[in-house]
Formats: sequence, C-alpha cells, structure tokens
Amino acid sequence: MRPPAPKNSAYGQQEPRPGNLLFFLAPHRAAKLSLGCPLLDRLLSGGLPAASVTEIAGESAAGKTQICLQLALLAPLSPHPSSSLFLCSDVPFPLRRLRLLAPKSRPDLLDHVLVAAVHSPSDLLSLLSRAQYHLSHPSHSPHRLPTRVILLDSIASLFRADFDASPADLKRRSGLFFKISAKLKELAHRHQCVVVVTNQVVDVVEGNTGNTVAWSSGRQVSPALGLAWANCVNTRLFVTREVDSNGGSARRHMKVAFAPHLPVRTCEFVIRRDGVFGVEPAQRTPWPWTAGLPPNRTDDDDDRICHVAVCFHGTLENGVSSS
Repeated sequence: MRPPAPKNSAYGQQEPRPGNLLFFLAPHRAAKLSLGCPLLDRLLSGGLPAASVTEIAGESAAGKTQICLQLALLAPLSPHPSSSLFLCSDVPFPLRRLRLLAPKSRPDLLDHVLVAAVHSPSDLLSLLSRAQYHLSHPSHSPHRLPTRVILLDSIASLFRADFDASPADLKRRSGLFFKISAKLKELAHRHQCVVVVTNQVVDVVEGNTGNTVAWSSGRQVSPALGLAWANCVNTRLFVTREVDSNGGSARRHMKVAFAPHLPVRTCEFVIRRDGVFGVEPAQRTPWPWTAGLPPNRTDDDDDRICHVAVCFHGTLENGVSSS
C-alpha cells in the first residue's frame, strides 16, 4: 500500500516525514567494528558503531573480556585499520589469553594494542585526557595506526571502594559517572572512535529496580552502578551464562538490551580457544563441553559454530604497550 502524500502546512510547505536519523549520518559516522563473526555482526546490524559508547554487561566468566580482547585484535583488520587502547581496571591484564588469540601469521597485530592500567575514577579521567592528546596528535610513523578503538574493562571495578551509601557519596559517584561518560562520548564523536565499556552485575533482591534485568547462572541480575550509569551509555549489550544442573556445559547469550538503532534480540555464542563465535539458533543442542572444543575435537565436528576469517593463534613479541 502506497503511503499517503505529505500534507501541506499552513505556510504552504510540506510537513517533514519522520525517518531514521542514522540514515542521514555521513559514511564515516556510520562506520562499524566487526566482532569477527557474521552471526554476532548480524545481531548488531554490522558490528559496533563508531561515535558511540557501547556497554557490555554480564557476570564473571560470561565472556566480556574475551569479546574485548577479540575486538582489540580485529581493529587493525577493519575497513578503517586502527590501533586500540585497552584500559584495564581488573588487573592483571589477561596477557596470556591475548597471546593465544593473536595469529601467528600476523604478529604485527599485537603492535597495535596499547594497554594502560586504571586504578580509580580520577585515574581514568586523567588517562582519558592523555588519550585525547594522543588522538589529536597521531603518530606519523608508518608502523603505527591511528587509535580508533577504546576498550574499558571494567567500569564497575573503579567504584568498588571509596564510596558508601550516604547521600553525599551517591551524589559524588553520579557526578563522576557523568564526567567519565562525557569524556568517552567526546572522544567517540570527535575522533570517530568505537568505545566499549564492560560492566559487572548485581543480584536483584526484590522489586523492580527500573534497570535492565536478566537471568544468569540461575539468578536474576542487573548491571551494576544503577540507572545513573545506564543513562550514560548509548547501547547496552547483556551477556548471560547458564550452566546445566550437572555443572558441566555452559550456554552463553548476547542480548541487545537497548540501542537507538537496534531492536531487542538475542544470539547464542560460545567461547573457544581461538575466539568468540556465534551459534545458529535453529541448531541449538546440549553441548558436551563447558567452554571451547576438547583437544581431540576439530572445527568440522560442529558446523553450528560460526567461523571468522582470521584464526587467532600466536605469541606476543613487543606489541602490547603499557603506560
């Protein structure tokens, strides 16, 4: 059925039709970073958008850090090759896992992962200010790609201490949320960065918190830091983990909790030795392993799992910089 013709207003002009503002963005503004798996990219309509802050929330062992490590190594392989800045508050940094994911055929990818430890909210703000100078004055060396991916793992770890439930501390904490999110969004928009922040979860004891709620490991959980922080991010992805009654196999799901450009939907995924992969929903069956394939099992044994173009295996030379 053809839509009705636009009506004329009182001033003789056509009334504007409502539309999706994302279609009016410049091509570079619409750039996205692939997660390295067609199924996960399909969930996100192509990947994680630039000029935006994306949160990945989930309990421990749900796969948040695994996804961030994979993104860091995929950044140089994107259509707009770039370095990544990995801000790690959950020390120590998972260097061994990064070595395992890095491809032997592309050891240079590790040269483009910059790592910095973050210990407090004020420390984070200081590092983001330094990052702004770094992004505004990129290196002209042919061996250094511009930094266009910022990964923070995790935001909740910075607020574990030094804050209590008093009104004064809650107000101070909310103020820091807004300062951090404002700086992240400034970097994202000014330099067209993909910004990813991980967040932990807390148990929902009773009532409706007004925040995102999901079931994970048999309990009802909600992203940490409450509604104040929820209003600081553009997109929230919720990763959950369910273990069977025998404590053997684990199933993980990634859900779009909210986003300005995506509907609410879910994709199952698995964490293996060589990375994070989506699973076709039509072929879900109980898995005989907890996380990854057994040593004597090959990729061809289970075609439900989506494969990326680059297989991550290798060792680290001098690619990870620390500041």
